[in-house]
Amino acid sequence: MPITITPSQTTISCPLPDNLTPLSPNGFMLSIAKLPQVNFFCQQVDLPAVDLGNIEQATPLAIAMVPGEMLTFSELHVQFLVDSEMLNYTSVFNWMKGLGFPTDHQEYTDYIGTDKTHYSELAKSYSDGTLSILSGVNTPVKQVQFIDMYPVSIGSLTFASSNTDVQYLVGNATFKYTYYKFL
Repeated sequence: MPITITPSQTTISCPLPDNLTPLSPNGFMLSIAKLPQVNFFCQQVDLPAVDLGNIEQATPLAIAMVPGEMLTFSELHVQFLVDSEMLNYTSVFNWMKGLGFPTDHQEYTDYIGTDKTHYSELAKSYSDGTLSILSGVNTPVKQVQFIDMYPVSIGSLTFASSNTDVQYLVGNATFKYTYYKFL
């Protein structure tokens, strides 16, 4: 029911939402097709910001703001526990190395050759990913699909023998993608 204001009296009514349960940040699962080793160990993922640009429209009296035409998606940041054999960390590293071929072009060719699921060379550089947002009883309430993801950075790992208690290593990876959509 919308807000109603009458001249004789002021009445404000707010509609009661159907769902009064707030969303918990603890329930989620991230799945990246090219990184199955990262999925289980994922500790944190940020649903990236989306910005709609604007255009300044000059008028005789003022500058009017007009909605823009393009959405800009922020980077996807993923934090994961590094497994004891570093398989998940090296899988991100190897993907980046395959795309960047730091020592020779053969590394890129070898990396592209390992993907038998795509036909085009460009498609082999990307992977789709899905963030499943879970309810309090761990059932999916919403899924967010990231289209054409690829890693752009992986954070450093600090090894220290001076730690008095065990602090497990956490990897941080950043991904670019074309866009995301809610399923």
